[in-house]
Amino acid sequence: MDIIYSASALGAFSNSLIYIGIFFFLGLGGLLLNYLPKRKRKEKFLKRHSLGCLSILILFFGSAVAIATYNTFTGGDKTVHVQVLEKEEVTRKCNKSYCTHYVVETTDGEKLYLFGLEKDTWEKMQVNSCYQFTYYPLKPLLADYLQQEDQYPSLYEATGYITLIGKVSC
Repeated sequence: MDIIYSASALGAFSNSLIYIGIFFFLGLGGLLLNYLPKRKRKEKFLKRHSLGCLSILILFFGSAVAIATYNTFTGGDKTVHVQVLEKEEVTRKCNKSYCTHYVVETTDGEKLYLFGLEKDTWEKMQVNSCYQFTYYPLKPLLADYLQQEDQYPSLYEATGYITLIGKVSC
């Protein structure tokens, strides 16, 4: 197997861990800034507690991202052998500028998988070639509680944090 991309689990989840750290830093910092210093003059209730409520909301979102990331990590990684059907360079409007995403559409014969890749990895991929992907499937926050038994199998699978891409024979 010719390895095209490799990352540790920590490397694959690093962006989520950075976002979680930022959420908790802003949330706890806002609470400390709002409630630790003693106020010398009386302020209205809304003015005094608005930063505290915003900080609690930021902590809530940080906790939700942390739980979703933990669920994805503990779900374990998955390895699939797929054939690349199509490579797409997708340009979308992101706020006031344009963003380019590099997407590879693959199949294992039963399901379709869409993998978002970095540009240098995307350029190494070849259409109609076979690859082995090891990734952590995305698991939403309340997936275990809201998921219903479906009699029809899903044709697409949500792919998440990629840890290994290797070229294999078909």
